[in-house]
This record gives sequence, C-alpha cells and structure tokens, in this order.
Amino acid sequence: MARDLTASVVTGLQDRVVRPVLIGRLDIATDPVTSWTGPGTFAPSGSGDPALDGQIFTGIAPFMKLTDITEDQGIGGPVTITLPAHSLDETLLRQIVNDKRQWRGQKAYLWLGLLTPDQSSVISDPFRIKTGVMVNMFTTRKEGESFISVVIDRDLGNARSAAFRWLDHPRFHSTDTWSTYMVGLANKPQGIERTNYTDPYDGLSDGHFGERED
Repeated sequence: MARDLTASVVTGLQDRVVRPVLIGRLDIATDPVTSWTGPGTFAPSGSGDPALDGQIFTGIAPFMKLTDITEDQGIGGPVTITLPAHSLDETLLRQIVNDKRQWRGQKAYLWLGLLTPDQSSVISDPFRIKTGVMVNMFTTRKEGESFISVVIDRDLGNARSAAFRWLDHPRFHSTDTWSTYMVGLANKPQGIERTNYTDPYDGLSDGHFGERED
C-alpha cells in the first residue's frame, strides 16, 4: 500500500541518523491504550488522520518485539506486538486478557513517526503502518519476567471477499443471531465453570490466548 509521506518525513528518512518512534492505539473497550515509544507525551493535531489527531499518547518502554508487517491488496496480514508486563497491574491485566469481550474485534492502529534531531518533537506527520482489529492477546512468563502480546489482524471491513472469520460474521450478517451467540460465548471470560479451560484454540483467531508458562 502506498504511503503518503510528507516532504519533512522524506527528508528525515534521508538523514544520517534516523530516530523512529512507534505510536499505537488499542481501542480496548473499558481501558483504551494510547502509547508511544518516544519521550514524555505526544498530542498530535493537524495530521488529517482522525484516528490520530486529538489523542494523547503516553511514553512507555520500547516495544520488545514487533513482527514484520505484510500487506495484500491494501489489507495486510497479522502483526504481533510484544512488550514487558512486569510493571503493569497483574490483576487488571489478567482481567482484561481473560475477558475477550473487551478487546477481541476492537480497532487497533499503528503509526511510525520520526523524532527531530534534538528529540524534542515529532516530524510532521507520522504515517499509519497498520489498521486492523485485535484478534488475540496473551501473557507469557519466562525466567522471572512477564510479557503481554497483542495480535492485530487485518480489518475485513475493507476486504474484497466474503468474511471468513466467525469474529467478523456478526458484523456483516447482523441478523444471524446464531453466529452472534457463538462469538459471545467464545468471548466469555474464564470463570468458575471454565477453571480447567486454559490456553485453548477456538478457531476465532490466529494462535492461542490465555497465559503461557515457558
């Protein structure tokens, strides 16, 4: 997909030292996340991107891992963000991860920006590198450290073919109450009746959800 890069960004990319920052917005229902890997806070305006302008992005530790971003006819494939979770509220984190109604199918956006040489501001304007929906979220523990991974998949609202995920079926076929019921059942948070139901694969998204112990 072609990117509309401003002249300032093109010039910044040609500098001897490039200072990239990743900007992310995850529309989790009860607790939206708007963060970036730059210093302090970032409050963009005037970019012309309605998903970006007017938001306030707070600085977090640099993302530990970002998988390759691939695109197909302007839609693209899944991308996974993995970041440290040891500094987060563990109880709240578990609640959000286990209650898939809060995040599965919710919008997610990623932008790439460039800092000025003195790192005091962002070169106008950041450009969007991913638009999709969250399809998977899980925590991983390894050698005393914990991480949270979020999988952002393509947004089939822009697809050229029929929906093929149960996750999207109710959106395109709102009168199909059976598929709505099945998605709601799959998104049900783990509770007393599902105490042994850990790390399942339900076919609604790529990979597993829940918690992994390595």
